[in-house]
Amino acid sequence: MKDSPTAQPTRWTPRHLVVGACLVAASLVAFRGGWSDIWVQATKRADNGYILLAPLVALWLAHLRWIRASSVPPAPSFLGAAVGAAALALAWWGVETDTRAAVHLAAVSALVAPILAMTGWRSLRMFAPAFGALLFMVPVPGEIRRWLAGPLQDLATTMTQEVLELLGTDAVREGNSITLAGQPIFVDEACDGMRMVLALLLTFYAFVFAVPLRLRARLVVLAICPVIALVCNVARLVPTAFAFAYSSSDIASRVHDIAGWAMLPLALGMLVGFLAFLRWLDLEWLPVPRMRFAQA
Repeated sequence: MKDSPTAQPTRWTPRHLVVGACLVAASLVAFRGGWSDIWVQATKRADNGYILLAPLVALWLAHLRWIRASSVPPAPSFLGAAVGAAALALAWWGVETDTRAAVHLAAVSALVAPILAMTGWRSLRMFAPAFGALLFMVPVPGEIRRWLAGPLQDLATTMTQEVLELLGTDAVREGNSITLAGQPIFVDEACDGMRMVLALLLTFYAFVFAVPLRLRARLVVLAICPVIALVCNVARLVPTAFAFAYSSSDIASRVHDIAGWAMLPLALGMLVGFLAFLRWLDLEWLPVPRMRFAQA
């Protein structure tokens, strides 16, 4: 499906903006059920709070690319209609099969459809990272969360015990608990990293697509992101374990919360350090320029 070959205006007019606003409003109304559920999950579940940041990340990435392109002229295309029709079909299937993730994905896809209808394939290619950021607005289904929780708890417990032993402490593991100074410390859902992993992934995504990197370098950086997230989680668990073993529960809870918030700057610092390391290696097949966010 190609954009219309007829001559198109080279700049946006008030009429274009009004039509675009009406199309976006119609999309929000048509898929209000999916948006309402997304809002409830984002505001009622603490671990889904990152969903509220996804639109801001998408706007930021779009802004960076708009600066580089100067402007994207209006170019009406049937691509938007195709995406909208696919969103309607996906929403219908989600309702019929009680698949909430399909309803959520349909709502997000329908939000993109008016943009593609007004700008066509060029905006899809140019703003693909911004559109990809909107996918973080789709809440992760509970089945996937439960499937990931077990391995994350096991890995976090194992690595935390090994780090504690390297620090000279006598840490004994039993299942998903670590006994330190006679105090059992359980690595449950609050400590397995699942609550922070999606927020970290959104942060990594925003960082990787904001800096001017070639596709190969972006793939390498994205591949290292899960390792960084795991290291950050262990860095949170180690002081938390010491706090629960050698201080009061109130102090330990504060340490746990502070360490959780510290994961984000720590992860970003490790990511910047990894890029600096790649730049220092100066590999011919993996060029890494100096970071300039405004030219991403």
